[in-house]
Amino acid sequence: MHDVPDIPDLERRIERIEQRLGLEKEAHRTPSFHPAWPLGLGLVAIVLGYLSVGLPRHYYQVLFSVLLLLLLYHRGSLGLMPGKWKWPVIVVNFLLLCLLFQLLIGGGITHPFDWIKMPAIIKAPPGGEQSWYSAFMPDYTVQWQAIPKLGEWSIDVTKIQTFLLLAILAGALFRFEPFTSITALALLVISIPVYLRFNWDWVVLFIIVGSVSIYLQAGKTRQRG
Repeated sequence: MHDVPDIPDLERRIERIEQRLGLEKEAHRTPSFHPAWPLGLGLVAIVLGYLSVGLPRHYYQVLFSVLLLLLLYHRGSLGLMPGKWKWPVIVVNFLLLCLLFQLLIGGGITHPFDWIKMPAIIKAPPGGEQSWYSAFMPDYTVQWQAIPKLGEWSIDVTKIQTFLLLAILAGALFRFEPFTSITALALLVISIPVYLRFNWDWVVLFIIVGSVSIYLQAGKTRQRG
């Protein structure tokens, strides 16, 4: 006679079979929307993102976009669209992430002390016709000029934002909440001058439309095209 498996072992086997059957059903499931919807909304969001934050100015935005996109597809957070819609949607998602990282770490290079000026007396150039008085007593004007070394000093804000963003992710990974909160506050303070340059009327629309486009793809399993 064959040995009868224990009840817990039998339940585990049944659960594994049900999980496999559930995955197989999901793999053949068709989406409840047409793939043109996330593609069209993504294109609209790209236009809004360009009007709000501009083009990415650092290769960090492209690098992080590629890594995050690969992670989302690998983890199944985003599903591949069927057939000919697959690659256009992937490209649109990549551009959306580039613009998102432009919003997060798009500080670029700034000159924080270029506003400091000092007065300088400049000799006015002679005119076409000079009188004998102008020849002996030239005109002088006072102009405000930047301090050479101080005004030329620059900071790569993108690198600072990237370092703080990585620190936030590391703190969230290890669940070190006080460190994560302080680092996020520092990133916000550093980014305030950058955020003021963006057109927030378009930024809000970009975030909303882009989020809807990503949401339509979230949780979808890979489709057979």
